Amino acid sequence: MDKIVFIENQFNEKIVVTLPELSRLLNVSIRTIQRITRGWDTIRSYDHNGRYFSLERLAEFNSYGIWEYNDIHFSKFGNLKNTLIAIINNSTQGMDASQIRDVLGVDTRSFLYQYKDVSGIRREKLGSNYVYFSGDPGKFPEQLSRRKLNMEDLAHPPLKGPTAINVLVAALKHPDFTLDKLSEYLHKLGTRVKPKTIQDFFRFYGIEKKTPDLR
Repeated sequence: MDKIVFIENQFNEKIVVTLPELSRLLNVSIRTIQRITRGWDTIRSYDHNGRYFSLERLAEFNSYGIWEYNDIHFSKFGNLKNTLIAIINNSTQGMDASQIRDVLGVDTRSFLYQYKDVSGIRREKLGSNYVYFSGDPGKFPEQLSRRKLNMEDLAHPPLKGPTAINVLVAALKHPDFTLDKLSEYLHKLGTRVKPKTIQDFFRFYGIEKKTPDLR
């Protein structure tokens, strides 16, 4: 079988592959694999030390430009640094470490500090947390203003009384529910509360809840 066809079939069948894997299957060097695939629409994982590759046409990027496949993460922006800059610049009010972690799906403790002074990002301490903003002089003031307004809103519990109790009970009964699904479930029970309000409620009390696709 032609090497090009073989490699294409491997991508189509496995979705994600490694260069050593292709090298072993074809009995050729990694350099040969790189030469054959040069010019292809390949994408490389920004985690797992960039070990995994796929084709852009196979990816299903979310609204942040992130694609997760079997706990392997890819970005339409390229490597981790470029992706970090992009999601922070595209955010409406900057992002703290927990928000970055939720979007990227990786532990920020392993890389965030080393990027604190990278061009395109501006780090500011607000309260007890560091928040990462766009380095663009035009975007930074807007993001900072929105962040401060949001912090003022979070100075008081977003939910109180029976509604707060209903949200907590539903979250405990269905820990696998996303915020959207939790909101829909509560609505069926007669409690109307938006996913963003639930997110703010959890954040106010320091409750961990994955929010993979909520800005």
